[in-house]
Amino acid sequence: MNRLICIWAALAIMAAAAPEALALDGSWRGELTLGRTSLPLVFNFSETESGETRCTLDSPAQGAKGIPTEVTYCSADSISLTVSSIGASYAGSVSSGLIKGHFSQRGYRFPLDLAPEAPEACEAERRPQTPAPPFPYTATDTAFTARDGAVMSATLTMPLDADSRKIPAVVMVTGSGPQNRDEELFGHRPFAVIADYLARRGIATLRYDDRGTGRSGGDFATATTYTFRDDAAAGIDFLRSVGCIGPTGVLGHSEGGTVAFMLAADGKADFVVSLAGMAIPGRETIMRQNRRSLAMSGLSEADMYNSLRMIELIFDAIAEQSGRGETAPVDIDALAAREGVSVPAAIMPQLRQVDRMRSPWLDAFLALDPRLYLAKVRCPVLALNGDKDTQVSPDNLEVIRGLVPHAEVMPMPGLNHMMQHAATGEVAEYAEISETISSDVLDAVARFIAASSE
Repeated sequence: MNRLICIWAALAIMAAAAPEALALDGSWRGELTLGRTSLPLVFNFSETESGETRCTLDSPAQGAKGIPTEVTYCSADSISLTVSSIGASYAGSVSSGLIKGHFSQRGYRFPLDLAPEAPEACEAERRPQTPAPPFPYTATDTAFTARDGAVMSATLTMPLDADSRKIPAVVMVTGSGPQNRDEELFGHRPFAVIADYLARRGIATLRYDDRGTGRSGGDFATATTYTFRDDAAAGIDFLRSVGCIGPTGVLGHSEGGTVAFMLAADGKADFVVSLAGMAIPGRETIMRQNRRSLAMSGLSEADMYNSLRMIELIFDAIAEQSGRGETAPVDIDALAAREGVSVPAAIMPQLRQVDRMRSPWLDAFLALDPRLYLAKVRCPVLALNGDKDTQVSPDNLEVIRGLVPHAEVMPMPGLNHMMQHAATGEVAEYAEISETISSDVLDAVARFIAASSE
């Protein structure tokens, strides 16, 4: 699930800049250590026509680019910077081709050393699986209309021999968060890779920009998992209107896998492929994500317990409001005082952000229980999870196995949430891995669709 609802997020980052005398043109990289994890940062320096040095920050693991900075002090051997948007500051000294320094935020101070980064490899080397022409299939820009009238911009990929037979086809549903039709993240385009692989094996695909994203209409901010289910259902109807299309299924990643189960329960899909699909309740998934993040932050057991307890109380308050059809802000401080929960001062600002993060999606997701849908699934199912998935735990497969006895359930050794071979499975690795999606996953998906369509 790409929309991480982690209350204890990594501390926000700042960027560094310096004048021409420091020769900081180009990109500089450093590793910010946060508890037992680290966050890679890339600072991109450039010079204006007037000689002013400017800088932007990329945080590859978080998908953040172009964070502006301000140079507040500069000399021949030192720099000082601020990033007002995140309330951070940085001070460093330049020595032997390195910038050695610290950044400070909300009372915390961490070492951060920067070194020039080697020129980035070409895209084909960084992401070797990204499809490149010539293509032995057709890929056509098209569109279909969702239930509420939103026009969804899409790509229909068809094998060249499509007119000579009825071919199987799948609608591809992205994970949570606004994503384009390729489910693009950190330069990876997993849905484009899957569509290419399947087309070369005689299987058609329809992939589309999420509503309110890319070229699709509609409003993403007011959408819920149920809205995404309806959008995918409209995609199925569109595919079935194409004359040469035969059996039609759904391939979903993360939240998209849950959407696939929902459509199967409604009898809309002829088969289902779930890649890291959530089978346990949404609230439990979010709590697991927060528990893992807190455990990696270096908090004491007592502080971790109280922080998790407070998150539970916030979710209880949201659920109670949702049951009454209300969306009033949750007074985090009053709630903590009333319940007698002592939360570390560094955590409270993160908790207060819950109201800013709150949306119809979050309210609905906290109440979502995919098990109610899984029990109704009768069509063929392929479910895969990487055993190093840190976003949707691999034990979701056991829930699927128990509720859908006929499902083909495949734990994938060494793979993370994005179905990449990984060392730890942490989100911070996604951008650093050149593999977009394991060939074992691609092969399993193609074989399953072919067998389910005979």
